[in-house]
Amino acid sequence: MNIIRKIISLLFFFIAFNLQAQHQEDILNLAYGKNNQQTLDLFLPKTYTTSTPVLVMLHGGAWSLGGKEYTHKTSKDLRDRGFIVANVDYRYVGEAVHATDLLEDIDNAVIYLQKMAAEKGFNTNQFNMAGISAGAHLALLYGYTSGRNIKSISALCAPSKFDDIKTFEHIQKLGLIKTISFLANDNYTADNFISKFTDISPYQKVKQLPTLLVHGTKDELVDYQQSADLYKKLQEKNIKSKLVTMKGKGHDVGMNQPDSEAKVLDEITNWIKTYN
Repeated sequence: MNIIRKIISLLFFFIAFNLQAQHQEDILNLAYGKNNQQTLDLFLPKTYTTSTPVLVMLHGGAWSLGGKEYTHKTSKDLRDRGFIVANVDYRYVGEAVHATDLLEDIDNAVIYLQKMAAEKGFNTNQFNMAGISAGAHLALLYGYTSGRNIKSISALCAPSKFDDIKTFEHIQKLGLIKTISFLANDNYTADNFISKFTDISPYQKVKQLPTLLVHGTKDELVDYQQSADLYKKLQEKNIKSKLVTMKGKGHDVGMNQPDSEAKVLDEITNWIKTYN
């Protein structure tokens, strides 16, 4: 339970200001499925057109805790920068819920947003993906494997590679072997860390999709090298990509400090505007 408490502590800043007065165009707790976690919040800027970028935001929490409250403030901040933002919750992994199911949740949320487009007057023929931690992993995996028209990905402190022994040993140290086993729907062991674990590794699925990576060099939960290795591969394949190294920052990539938070938001804003 120590690692879970640590994750909660590190992600707590995403809940900051959660109790602020709601914007008149915030539409909360829209159900895109029957499960109580299959909901999303839709944040609409004061003015928008059919060319306004639509961003799908995915929260962190080790695929097994938390919810869209973690990314509530960040979603609103990006809405205030002129984007339409859907802050999406999804089911936790378990005996009967795996990565394929989480990707299905995201896709069903996208389908729901497409239905909302006619009512609200925005364009969902194309999307931008963003996520933090486990949400960044899902944003990458969905972006690289989905057939949807996705224009860009912004991934903060993203786990991207599970199919190597170094990563297995790190996951084991964190006490998350069971979680990753659920995620891949296979037993994660020192003798079995390839196969289905390759299937859930965005590093192995890259495609021509502009990808922004943001990672702190002092991240104790997701090794900075995960993003460094993914960036190297993206560059080798001539995929438009950028790695923003947050020196001295931990798993929060500096989002709990105003100056570094502004830097990260600027990077995401510029990335989406460049490739939307």
